[in-house]
Amino acid sequence: LCLPSNLQLSEKDKPCVDIQGLTASTMEILLDFVYTETVHVTVENVQELLPAACLLQLKGVKQACCEFLESQLDPSNCLGIRDFAETHNCVDLMQAAEVFSQKHFPEVVQHEEFILLNQEEVEKLIKCDEIQVDSEEPVFEAVINWVKHSKKEREASLPKLLQYVRMPLLTPRYITDVIDTEPFIRCSLQCRDLVDEAKKFHLRPELRSQMQGPRTRARLDMIYVSGGFDGSRRHTSMERYDPNIDQWSMLGDMQTAREGAGLVVANGVIYCLGGYDGLNILNSVERYDPHTGHWTNVTPMATKRSGAGVALLNDHIYVVGGFDGTAHLSSVEAYNIRTDSWTTVTSMTTPRCYVGATVLRGRLYA
Repeated sequence: LCLPSNLQLSEKDKPCVDIQGLTASTMEILLDFVYTETVHVTVENVQELLPAACLLQLKGVKQACCEFLESQLDPSNCLGIRDFAETHNCVDLMQAAEVFSQKHFPEVVQHEEFILLNQEEVEKLIKCDEIQVDSEEPVFEAVINWVKHSKKEREASLPKLLQYVRMPLLTPRYITDVIDTEPFIRCSLQCRDLVDEAKKFHLRPELRSQMQGPRTRARLDMIYVSGGFDGSRRHTSMERYDPNIDQWSMLGDMQTAREGAGLVVANGVIYCLGGYDGLNILNSVERYDPHTGHWTNVTPMATKRSGAGVALLNDHIYVVGGFDGTAHLSSVEAYNIRTDSWTTVTSMTTPRCYVGATVLRGRLYA
């Protein structure tokens, strides 16, 4: 057996070397691997075997341990396995455990490993965009349960933790029936301020565009498709694809059927601009709010356009080029999200239709 160089220093002339932390049974498994290149990893031996494999730089054993632990992931142990993997620099296992904890968040927070996390670890988990929850209810309840487990030591952490709970995304009924009646919330002015923000989000929908931020952003990105032409008619329908469950769902219809429209997301709201309804080129603009599930009309563009490029830059939606029914366009106009108004900006040098538009480093490209 050739020992790694880090074990061949002062010990090299000794007839017997004492390797701290290695039991005889673990050493026997490792020696068997050296001669047979096979290893049997079990629940009983993996916690000793992985550190030993790292110490002796036996990559095959380390890999076998990581694969075994990944196969054993469940909501009760994924956080512990993540920490164990991080301690021993098992990057792939650590990432797998992290993803598992995000995917199974509602179940994970019911177990002791979550309750025993420190504040920083709880923050890291609940502020993650990738945790999969149907609503923010399990996130709020996880925070409250974590605080209640050790009220005296943890109560002061509640205001900071609640900053990462996206309370504006909760239903008004849940806010009033559950959050408002929670004693921890009622006793903290900072917590009350966060609750008031959530209430304002629901009571003043006209202010939502000004309130956009981390607490109003949905955790999981979705793909939205609206309108279009199926070969026989134009559509008002919109669908949403959830990549986490590989499923499409139908959402609220637009007010106007259209193809060739521009689609862009701004401050958590979807805008559909212009297009063609089968008879006319359109300048109308509709806005979809995922929180209400409804489309509303906003100020129309100055120019009717189909096949225009659309991009968001500094709270303005820029619409470039397109076709007005008679000619390709070089003109560009910008929509101010905050004031619901349009302004004409410098035209492109070349008229274009079905043009791509994007933003890079504060500049608009078409």
